[in-house]
Amino acid sequence: MGLTVSERVSTILTRFFAARLAAAPRVGVALSGGMDSVVLLHALFRLRASGALPLELSAVHVHHGLSSQADAWADFCAECCREWGVPLELVRVSVPRDSGEGLEGAARRLRHAAFSACAADWLALAHHRDDQAETVLLNLLRGAGVAGAAGMLAERPQRHGPTLIRPLLDVPRFMIEAYAAEHGL
Repeated sequence: MGLTVSERVSTILTRFFAARLAAAPRVGVALSGGMDSVVLLHALFRLRASGALPLELSAVHVHHGLSSQADAWADFCAECCREWGVPLELVRVSVPRDSGEGLEGAARRLRHAAFSACAADWLALAHHRDDQAETVLLNLLRGAGVAGAAGMLAERPQRHGPTLIRPLLDVPRFMIEAYAAEHGL
């Protein structure tokens, strides 16, 4: 009998963290409120609760205030974290509309500044295999060459703050969707 989607995702995450983390590391999850980050947080919560991953788990949500849904997303993230007993840091940022870097670029810069300030050793981002394929394709179309063909790194140290990790890069989107459905997320 084959593994369930939950078991497959759990196995991928357990292998990812076992290869990288010392005992009881502080792992934060960048929690947007979207399906990918909610699945990542839920899976890590379950692995911690089962004792399979002995880690100190937290989440950080960056409230950009750019969407009419921004408050609802923050409330949803807070509710998930309350339900699962995961400390949540809610960071409100004010994105300048005239910075010269564009709205998306300014939001990304502020989001990464918030990530750098979070109290974790590792900050897990929920990029998955399909995101990786899209990134590689866009990089190649932009003429990024060999460096662009490498795509997103599974682990990226920052000058300040936690190391950014992407533990779902080996997980296709359909598995994330199936996991979310299986757990009613």
